[in-house]
Amino acid sequence: MQLESIISPELTFCNIEGVSKKRLLETSAELIASKVDVNPDEVYEALIAREQLGSTGLGNGIAIPHCRVPKCKDTIGCLVKLANPIDFDAIDQNPVDLLFFLLVPENTIEGHLEVLRTLAELFKSQTYCDNLRKSQNDAELYAAAMRTPNSTEDSQ
Repeated sequence: MQLESIISPELTFCNIEGVSKKRLLETSAELIASKVDVNPDEVYEALIAREQLGSTGLGNGIAIPHCRVPKCKDTIGCLVKLANPIDFDAIDQNPVDLLFFLLVPENTIEGHLEVLRTLAELFKSQTYCDNLRKSQNDAELYAAAMRTPNSTEDSQ
């Protein structure tokens, strides 16, 4: 999977105020819906329902909230860097500051699992995450996201 096939500069947001997990999910649903043809309420409800099954916080400040969305035609990715980390019920109990939202069509069965695996592997690279965290604006964040680590870079 190529990252650029699911994310675009328009779906990359740097220094977003998180406040709380619930508010961040709501804000992110609105941001995504402002750029692609999805209903923000449906996205929010799907994200909340998925989080109720278990947190998508991977640890080390990373979360990959994901859900199936009615009327979503294609897999949609959205990268968010928070201005300040927030509690996200992550597995390591540390706050989260980097989030990759993944929305998939409602009838998707397995395709998104490969994307989730790829994203989880990508975010294991400390160098990759450090570069994302150094970004000061949306354009820098997108550019950093596109500089994926090669197989010889460090992993956590």
